Amino acid sequence: MLTSLRTSRSLASVTLGTLGLALIVACSSAPTRAPFTDDVPAAATTPAETPAQNSAPPKSPQSGPVTTGSDAGMDAEAGPDTCVRAAPSNKCGVAPQCGCTLAQTCDVPDSSGNAECVVAGTAKMGAPCVATAGCAVGLTCLFGTCHAFCGNPGSACTAAGTGSCVQVKDTASMPVPNLSVCRVACDLRDANSCGGTTAAGSGACVLDDKNETDCATAGTAALNGSCGAAVGVECGAALVCVVTGSATTGSCKKWCRVGMPDCGGTTACGGFGTPLMVGGVQYGACP
Repeated sequence: MLTSLRTSRSLASVTLGTLGLALIVACSSAPTRAPFTDDVPAAATTPAETPAQNSAPPKSPQSGPVTTGSDAGMDAEAGPDTCVRAAPSNKCGVAPQCGCTLAQTCDVPDSSGNAECVVAGTAKMGAPCVATAGCAVGLTCLFGTCHAFCGNPGSACTAAGTGSCVQVKDTASMPVPNLSVCRVACDLRDANSCGGTTAAGSGACVLDDKNETDCATAGTAALNGSCGAAVGVECGAALVCVVTGSATTGSCKKWCRVGMPDCGGTTACGGFGTPLMVGGVQYGACP
């Protein structure tokens, strides 16, 4: 049995407080987008026996062209415009998406909740990104990966491949109006579960403080490499930082399911001192 894990990764709501405690800067559709974080109290602490995770990367300035989408919303055959546009900008709707052209995303580029249409890219949900312009229509770039919008924080998202809806906050822990996103339902054991490595970076499936999965930028430590706060390095995709005893530095090991042949051959998956349950399944690490 493994002794403990280390978790330092931070994800989603602008203190997207579930994947960690560090503040993150969300990818933006405009160069002025403020840093965002996840919905986790500043005083929250991470259990001693949870996997180490990587902090989400700064949200990069939007490099793609931005338009007002003024020609969207009215269709001679469809009838009156029924789009519910987000105040205070009132340019387009976020959840549900509306008011932009079929090639655009209604994104929220600043902490005031202003919404505007941004020309979209092709990266799928969970895949690496550096700006919303790189993500497919309807997705925004947060935590270094593409996320879907949602409108009811605290509830479960209904789209395939999503988890719970989380409120994004600014660095002052204030909710960003109109900006909530769905966590990504990904596989901790699969290095390609969050898009693998692309020109936009590397994605990794990580855990938040409630043991929910989400996608974020992967760490750089390889299998058996040193990890943890003491060395300032987090593990790469499909790896978890395992700390032995009272040590301050851990080593990266493969994620696995206890009782399953995930480690290959007859090698057993070792559980942690305090069982780590993810979606009703006990997870551990390979030796």
